[in-house]
Amino acid sequence: MRACEFITEQKAELDPGQSNPLQHTYIIPGIKNNDAYHTLRLGVAIARARAEIGGDTDGFPPFTDQSAFGQNAIVAGFNDNVEDVIDLALKLTGTPGGKELIGTKDSQEPPGTDTRSPIKAFQGYSR
Repeated sequence: MRACEFITEQKAELDPGQSNPLQHTYIIPGIKNNDAYHTLRLGVAIARARAEIGGDTDGFPPFTDQSAFGQNAIVAGFNDNVEDVIDLALKLTGTPGGKELIGTKDSQEPPGTDTRSPIKAFQGYSR
């Protein structure tokens, strides 16, 4: 088999043999296939829209185009080493804006979390 038999130039439209079986299949020109975050947001919006169209809106908050994180990338690290890594990556890519800590540097339980186990400690383990 020669390469020209399986490598073809991509056309702007699919041949009917390819497109006919794709019932109810759409492209979304406003979102590129490498834009994972907006693809995710569209999926969330589609789920919300299906609920609204079907009338199942009980318990759903109103949909907004801004998330609690302001539609920004999120990086979560395991320790302080991630700060230097993020700084260098931002410098290497020329990404403006720096970074903003939105959580805490030390893992903390939310208020009201019971941190004492109701189970009696095993012998030799204090609680």
